[in-house]
Amino acid sequence: MSPTALTLIVVSVCLHAGWNVLGKRRAPSLAFFSLAIMAGGLTFLPLLLLGPPVTVLPGKFWAWLVASGLCQMFYMGGLAWAYARGEVSVLYPIVRALPVVFVPLVSVALLGSQAITSFDVLGMGLIVLGALCLPLSDPAARRLATYFSPALGFALLAAVATMGYSLIDHRALVLMQQAGHSAQTAGAQFMVLQALVTLLWALPLIACLTKERRQLPKLWQSERQVIIVTGWMITGTYGLVLVALALTKEVSYVVALRQLSIPLGALIGILWLKERLSALKALSLGVMVVGLGMVAY
Repeated sequence: MSPTALTLIVVSVCLHAGWNVLGKRRAPSLAFFSLAIMAGGLTFLPLLLLGPPVTVLPGKFWAWLVASGLCQMFYMGGLAWAYARGEVSVLYPIVRALPVVFVPLVSVALLGSQAITSFDVLGMGLIVLGALCLPLSDPAARRLATYFSPALGFALLAAVATMGYSLIDHRALVLMQQAGHSAQTAGAQFMVLQALVTLLWALPLIACLTKERRQLPKLWQSERQVIIVTGWMITGTYGLVLVALALTKEVSYVVALRQLSIPLGALIGILWLKERLSALKALSLGVMVVGLGMVAY
């Protein structure tokens, strides 16, 4: 992976952990994140003028974009509904860690990737092991039953959606580059287009969910400034990742390195949100960090 791609991912890691904790602290809901995505997409709308016009993009690209927006919507919803039911320092690492396994498995099994080594597999195994131990860090947890809680179910939804948009977006970016885009203009344009399409998927779902629908106007009225800042962070974060994806051939490494946000997000949850830090939670996070180091090596 190029130094430029690595730098972009590290910056995005810091922004990603920040907006997740901000969303948890304020109002974890699909309505909140949808308003934030709207604010981010509209703010960065002028970026669509960079590079070749969107009219030159092939039909296949637009199909990938629609699918990506759907995955992003499920990701935001799963994330919000998980945070409404549990701790960031437990759920955030799980959401970020599981795609490290999902993406390589799909890449190898369905897409013919051969860039994953046995050392990578061992590192990914450690990441998953740490993630599986995190829910047990609560002394009151009922062990096996802990894994069937609504919070973990929504976290799993967010993780699967992350796998989906990671693989889809890489293919969409390839099509953009084939149409004449550079890595930078492709990432910038796709960042905005994806935000707008995600919003188009989210609004009908919000309209069907009474609680989410009622929150929408209240959130915009009382949390407008936080929503706008969160939207900038969400959109900017993934824009950096998209450019990194366009600069590398192996999606799995980008997904894995993004998980550097795991210890950062957990630490912010513990220090800022005053979530409990147990010995098992610290050990689980440590195991995940070791696994991340092995994958990134």
